[in-house]
Amino acid sequence: MEFVTELLQQLERELDEIELETNNIIERSKNSFEACEKAISKLKELMATYTFNNVAEEIHFFKQLKPKFYSKLIYHVRLFELESQKPIGIAKSQKKYFNRHLSEIMRYDHDHQNIYSYYRSGAVHMDEVYFKRTKHDLMIGFNLSYFDCNESFCSCHDHTVATLLANEKIADYLNSELLKLKNHQRVIAPIGIEDTGISWAESKASFIELMYGLQTLGVFYNTKTKTKADMSQVARFFEMALGVDLGNYYRTFQEIRIRKKGRTTFIDKLREQLIQRMDQADENPRYN
Repeated sequence: MEFVTELLQQLERELDEIELETNNIIERSKNSFEACEKAISKLKELMATYTFNNVAEEIHFFKQLKPKFYSKLIYHVRLFELESQKPIGIAKSQKKYFNRHLSEIMRYDHDHQNIYSYYRSGAVHMDEVYFKRTKHDLMIGFNLSYFDCNESFCSCHDHTVATLLANEKIADYLNSELLKLKNHQRVIAPIGIEDTGISWAESKASFIELMYGLQTLGVFYNTKTKTKADMSQVARFFEMALGVDLGNYYRTFQEIRIRKKGRTTFIDKLREQLIQRMDQADENPRYN
């Protein structure tokens, strides 16, 4: 089923591009949801006229392929909801909010532990029951969402697997946010710096481009090792100081490095606007 794999890879590339475009999680999750929705619509269209060659291919689709599309959709819907409904400002309220949603995920995972263990262990003995379109036995359990789905496009537990996969990523996000709150209190409070509410407004890629430039110049010094700070130390510092999640910054740097139009677009823009500001200050000394 190469056409399905190609569609999935295309979606993953598009989601990577969206992640680089903005650091605003709400905007990013909205754009990502739209990309997932478009890909799934295309998947349904392709599968409507496709006949599986054999049972093994049918199982592979419902066990390995379809859940990956839907897990991305579920993840970005949940991420949008979590960010848009998150309490503003008060760390204690945010901590309670994140922990409550983490508990909900743990409860769902516990309720579907048999499917989760089966899927993650690589077991195959129940594949024809779980991932083949057929009548379902109440005794083995099934996902109620099956009744709202076109039976030609649904198996007993492909949606369960998709939800479990999405839950893994949502749990990572929630734990990351809780860690940021913990580190923010640990780093900021002892040195008496007030939380100004300032955050990075450009894209994540722009920040990583600037960060790599500063680290390469050697402007950060590790007082503990008495050496120039390496990239992981610099990245960790900024994540804690600004409360941002840089993700896989090394991969982002590689994508910046192979840009076809300008490797240092943000630094070039920064230089241009700084010179412009200096020129304006030359013409009007009151301007700064």
